Amino acid sequence: MGLFDSLESQWLEKLLPPQYKTVEPALLQDASSTSFLTYAERLLDEFIDKLDPGSDKPQKWKRSEQGYTIYLKIRRNLILLSGYDSQKNRSSMPKKFFIQWERQMVAKKDRGRCKQGTILINDRGRIIKRNIKRSPFFTGIYQRIRLLDHSLLGTSPTGTSSSPAIDPLLLNQLDNLKRITSHSPIKGVIHSRSTRLINLFQKILPELEPLDLEERHVVKRMLTTELPDLLTGYISLSPENQELRHQDLFQALCKMELTLHEFLDKIEGNRLSKVDHLLKVSKLRYDK
Repeated sequence: MGLFDSLESQWLEKLLPPQYKTVEPALLQDASSTSFLTYAERLLDEFIDKLDPGSDKPQKWKRSEQGYTIYLKIRRNLILLSGYDSQKNRSSMPKKFFIQWERQMVAKKDRGRCKQGTILINDRGRIIKRNIKRSPFFTGIYQRIRLLDHSLLGTSPTGTSSSPAIDPLLLNQLDNLKRITSHSPIKGVIHSRSTRLINLFQKILPELEPLDLEERHVVKRMLTTELPDLLTGYISLSPENQELRHQDLFQALCKMELTLHEFLDKIEGNRLSKVDHLLKVSKLRYDK
């Protein structure tokens, strides 16, 4: 999507009735919403492992935990996912979401599509209804529904890993980090660790899908604020104070690097699970 297409979409969005507008980020940025959506993503991962591939029979699951309830129904032509947050012992606003996914065999494409995505938010008795089809907070859920759709047919999603889309803003942040590390105070082990972090970001940004919502938030926060703020703050110090803070900064960079390696290990584990799943499907179909 080009700049003018994006501006046109934003302009049209302003003309829509409230219930058709994309949910405002402020309504989903609280800790409870993050936990709710992360829980839904985790359950979808479990459902993918447990599904009966190749079956034309309707399949359904329901799971409740700590006030969160997730429903999944699989039909021949649709995948229906809904979630309810009862907000027991939590302070933020209760939420329900509904997603209707048209399966790829119906959409006649190599990927299905979201037909309907809605969230209802209870704000002290006032119900706020919004659209979630284009909400970045639901990206992980849609990616998992797409994987579920393919897994049911025993196929693998195409075109998603070979040329993944990266948010241009995050690419700009990577360029900004490279400029920061070119400053003369960033040298020696600080420069080498910073460069390694940049290389790790380049590896992880195209493959954020297996990470849950909170983990993706950690990656983006580290890239957009934490690391650049640390390095620019260090650059602004006097040479004497740079020397005093050198070891602390090095340790902070090491901890960031360790965290990114843990996320990359999770991504690799997800790749392995996908291959194992496809091998299991192949064995069920062709072993006599």
